[in-house]
Amino acid sequence: MSTGNEILLTQAAIDGELDAAGMLDFENRLAGNASLAAEYGRLKTLREVMRRELVKPVAPPALRQRIAAMAAPSIAPRVARAAPRWQAMAASAILAAGLGSASTWLALRASVQDTNLADTLIADHKRGLLSGQPFDVASSDRHTVKPWFATRFALAPKVVDLAPQGFPLAGGRIDVIAGAPAPVLIYRHNEHFISLTALPAQTASAPQALVIEGYSVEVWRDGGTDYWATSRISTRQNFQSSVSFSRPRPKPSEKNG
Repeated sequence: MSTGNEILLTQAAIDGELDAAGMLDFENRLAGNASLAAEYGRLKTLREVMRRELVKPVAPPALRQRIAAMAAPSIAPRVARAAPRWQAMAASAILAAGLGSASTWLALRASVQDTNLADTLIADHKRGLLSGQPFDVASSDRHTVKPWFATRFALAPKVVDLAPQGFPLAGGRIDVIAGAPAPVLIYRHNEHFISLTALPAQTASAPQALVIEGYSVEVWRDGGTDYWATSRISTRQNFQSSVSFSRPRPKPSEKNG
């Protein structure tokens, strides 16, 4: 195991993030690696010293009283007033107009949301490339990458070996999508990287593929999960069809910009 992976595994063990099987494997590693055992002991001692010596700050009484006063519900009752007749008529007219355009709005909203999400995934993909290390855990072994995700997500993503198809696994990372962490698998094709993000399905059918400013975003669904593959590779190279749990998708639409 590389030094970087040993550090990640040690920190996960100290923070209690490993399951029973993972902790047993880590203890076996400690027994056969004196330097790793020493580092683990040092970090445990440091944590205990910090817990013992560092005093948690306590808010002064005056501040706590002001916060409690701000959080207290108002006891002044609100008097409901009957709306004038003309306001009720106006509300009825607005409601009728809204119902008449609701179907158009729903159709447009799904397309806008898909495009916004694709923009976010492309931005995350670019950020990973610019950082020089587009993954948090670097490994071509799916038996290393999947357990790494399993310690951080209740349901780890499927990790498929695509090296025979020309897409070897490079590692994985965690992105934040709409305020929630999302697992991202990193595959490689020649000099290109592919970010494969697994997200819970939110629509009745899988979103359409897109090409935005030269970046390809392919989408397909497996069960209740949508897989978004983001890269500079043309969709004609068909990374999606190489994934064993993918399904054929229509050709992507172009978005100018």
